Formats: sequence, C-alpha cells, structure tokens
Amino acid sequence: MINRQRFICGALLLGGVMWGAGQALADEISGTLNGEPKQWHVVTHAEGSTAYFSEIMPNMINVTVQGHREAHYETQGTLSIGFMVMNGVASSASVGYFPENSMMPHYGTEQEVPIEIELLDIDSDPGRAKGRITTSLAYIASMSEDYDHGNTMDVDVSFDVALAKE
Repeated sequence: MINRQRFICGALLLGGVMWGAGQALADEISGTLNGEPKQWHVVTHAEGSTAYFSEIMPNMINVTVQGHREAHYETQGTLSIGFMVMNGVASSASVGYFPENSMMPHYGTEQEVPIEIELLDIDSDPGRAKGRITTSLAYIASMSEDYDHGNTMDVDVSFDVALAKE
C-alpha cells in the first residue's frame, strides 16, 4: 500500500512545479484549523488543477484536493486531502497541513481517517467532489521521525470542488 503522507508530499511538490507561474482561478475549501475560520483555494491552470483524480487501475481511483492560502501555488499554509475510491466508494483519507514553506515539518494523519463524501463524480472531466473531513493532525518534524501526538491541530473542513482528470 502507498504511504499516503509521502504521496501527499510528492503531490504537493509536483503541484509546485506545475503552478509556479501564470494566471489562476480558484475553487474554495472552508472550515476551521484549531478552531480558527480558514479558507483555502484550489488552484486551476490551463495544464490542470491542485484538485484532481487519476485512475491507478480499473476501479481504483486516487483523488487529491489541495487548497492554498491564496489563489496561487505556495506550500506555506497548504491543506491537502487525499483519498482512494475503490469500486466507487471512498471510506478514508489522509490529511496534511503545511505551516511552513517546505514539505517538512508539517501536520498530518498518521493513519487514514474517515471522510464524509456527499457527492463524487469521477465519470466526467472535470469531475466533482463534495464532502467534509474532521480530524486531528499530529506534528511530524521529518520523514525519519515519528509523529508527535502531543503537538496537534484540529481540522474541520468542507469542500465542493471541480476535479481535473489526470
């Protein structure tokens, strides 16, 4: 099974390469981070989006919903939600929050957590995902260290985003 945190970091890094320049439009993700109201933007560009889905194999789809503080790509303040869809059903997700302008340190889910999906359309391009996730994120200083469960952030967000097909 894919290590979801490493996958999220890789997707975030790839997004930085793709969205480093150019005009962008944005979808929004909203909710709270440690009880403070927050809003994130999905960055859309002629070449794709930071909210996307891709088929790994038949009946196995990977979905990434990545939101940024501003309507342009930047690592600092990014919220990333990744989940798999197996035979049309999504049951759990990985979440990461990047407080600095780098992949490490960050806050994330050590294991996949439940996700509520109200609507998921992966049969068209663009697709659409609408849902909510509420969880606690633990701090991780580096890939070689364990999660620090004494240093956490609570996240409660809803999203309704167009999904680019990769």
